[in-house]
Amino acid sequence: MCGIAGYWGELPTDTARSTLNSMNSTLAHRGPDGEGIWVGPGLGLAHRRLAIIDISGGGQPMSSADGRYEIVFNGEIYNHNELRRELTLTGYRFRTRSDTEVIPAALDRWGIRNGLRKLRGMFAFAVFDHNEHSLLLARDPVGIKPLYIGTGGGLTLFASEAKALLNTPFIERRLDATALLDFFTLGQPPSPRTCFGAIRELRPGTWLQLNKHGETRGCYWEWSGLLPKEWTGVDPVEALEACLIRSLSAHLESDVPLAAFLSGGVDSSVLVWLLSRRLGVSIATFNMGFDDVGYDESLHARAVAEHCGSNHRELRIQNGEGDPDLFRRILEQYDQPFGDSSNIPTWLICREMSRHYKVAISGDGGDEMFGGYARYQTVRDIVTLGSIPAGPSLLNVISRVISTATPDTSRQWRKASDLARLPRRQMLCALCSYFRADELSALIRPEIAHAGSSDEPVWCRATEGISANGCDPATQLIDMEIRWRLHADYLRKVDIASSAHGLEVRTPYLDPEVFQFVAQLPIRMKVRRRSPKHLLRMLALNTLPHRIVNRPKQGFSIPFHRWSGPRMTEFLGELLLSSSSRSRELLLPGSARTLFAAFRGSAKRQELSAYQLYQRIFMLASLELWLRKWSPSLN
Repeated sequence: MCGIAGYWGELPTDTARSTLNSMNSTLAHRGPDGEGIWVGPGLGLAHRRLAIIDISGGGQPMSSADGRYEIVFNGEIYNHNELRRELTLTGYRFRTRSDTEVIPAALDRWGIRNGLRKLRGMFAFAVFDHNEHSLLLARDPVGIKPLYIGTGGGLTLFASEAKALLNTPFIERRLDATALLDFFTLGQPPSPRTCFGAIRELRPGTWLQLNKHGETRGCYWEWSGLLPKEWTGVDPVEALEACLIRSLSAHLESDVPLAAFLSGGVDSSVLVWLLSRRLGVSIATFNMGFDDVGYDESLHARAVAEHCGSNHRELRIQNGEGDPDLFRRILEQYDQPFGDSSNIPTWLICREMSRHYKVAISGDGGDEMFGGYARYQTVRDIVTLGSIPAGPSLLNVISRVISTATPDTSRQWRKASDLARLPRRQMLCALCSYFRADELSALIRPEIAHAGSSDEPVWCRATEGISANGCDPATQLIDMEIRWRLHADYLRKVDIASSAHGLEVRTPYLDPEVFQFVAQLPIRMKVRRRSPKHLLRMLALNTLPHRIVNRPKQGFSIPFHRWSGPRMTEFLGELLLSSSSRSRELLLPGSARTLFAAFRGSAKRQELSAYQLYQRIFMLASLELWLRKWSPSLN
């Protein structure tokens, strides 16, 4: 975990250095072990370092041995030793053991597209070529490492976090109204858009090159570019185990000790078992426990830790202990409004792990890659319902009849009825939405909604590039989530939480080899009604106690309504309802008050679950804190 920043354009030397130092200081939390800047003709590079590989010799910005390239790099290249040997045989020379130095050599040897595809790891970097006077920015295939690009004052600036761009006088703090509507719909805008009009995110699996002629963009990796293959004559469970072992072996590349997240679910438990039993690694595991049994998986994590022989530690969240200062600190770490309340326990467990370790193994990506969420089967049921004449209407009638006796079931059936009437791509997006279009019209001021209207609705942008309409809807939903939600929500949450504490998180399920393996699995090996994540589950049944594998999936989330005791509730009320609330400029009068009354239990809203209620309050609070911190202009 490091921080990179820089600019492209003409600046006086003193201004260049002060700008780079300012950006670097904003990223200090990402790299407590060192810093550096480099200023060249028409550009500058800055770096904050968390030392993991070649601790003594891997400082940045780094020059190539022949002096042609300058690079700043955030991430890890796990196959750097293999690439170094291959490149050395063709005449390249290296001055350090660092994986950083291998990157420009790989690009020089194999070109941009093929060079990027050679890199096994997670990365965001900038490489300046003195000979061509060009700057290359690139990001890993699934977006584990972030990279933001801003324009202003005749400059192009880039950084690991948007706050570094905003900490310069060149980037205008103007609200992107379309991104705001996207936030309320999906919890975060699909890339490349951000909530700042002058800042865009470099999409995963893409590169941007700047030179005197302008800019060139390219894509070097597509998830859906791989077709399923047949597995005749091969045991796919054994093949998966071997693939994961190779990935984990690569992810162990480090000059410092490693730990692992252990939720007690299948994804993290399989990794911990493979680490301890197949690779013989003595590893520490960490778990987050909750008072609320509906959210607590700590008992299962303890059972896995005992089965695997790990050194297990547990952090607990108590009901009613919500701390307004902690809540503000966590949300203000984000440079945009963020819609996923599980960022709170993620931040807390990363803080605890960072007190003992610099590197942690995570099971992130397992659910998306292998089809682990219940919604992957639900979407099939919705499509089937929509194919039955009068099916959605009949389900809607039944849902109203049972609304008093079983309100939760009634609400779910009514939602399924509404979704079944939508066109396929629109339905996929709506299934993952926090606010429906009609609910947004009752929340957002019409002038803001009008300013945020886009040529393409959000469902078009969120489902861009997914498989054809006749495809299995579970396959389409997996495609959509890997292309958008995985990096925009889950990976971003982990990046922000871990970087806040100088912790590097590694994700073996998102290794390119595993990525390719899973992309070529037929959907029947992933999504089954009674066996979600089917192939990974079969591996887990070979390695873990069956009671762990066969229990219902819980997911990693916080009981926010119960965590928010009297102090938090009072704080949220002041934040959202006081006359000083900035969100009053964006929201219709009374809309926040209505939601807050239901959140407090002083008003009933049977059409919303407890999760939907507290999630909406969390989103409004996230928006308000963002508005107060950054004061974006609204026009």
